[in-house]
Amino acid sequence: MAHQPAHRAASKTRSVLLTYEAQSFPRSGEVDRAAAAAHEALTTAARIGAPCCVALVHDLVPAFTNYRSTEGVPELLELARAS
Repeated sequence: MAHQPAHRAASKTRSVLLTYEAQSFPRSGEVDRAAAAAHEALTTAARIGAPCCVALVHDLVPAFTNYRSTEGVPELLELARAS
């Protein structure tokens, strides 16, 4: 199917953009939004088989370890461990 490569490219781009978004939210105090963006980025990257995108999110994970009680962070940390 011709649309699959385009869909994969769009998903990969979205994953990268969400990762950049996730990087910016903690600086503004929006750790929950950062965790949600990182979770979605990691889920998307894993689904489409984009190891570079997965690695980008994994690079962010240490920044979340001090926020384990913040909404969305435990789920992100678990997903990162599993991927």
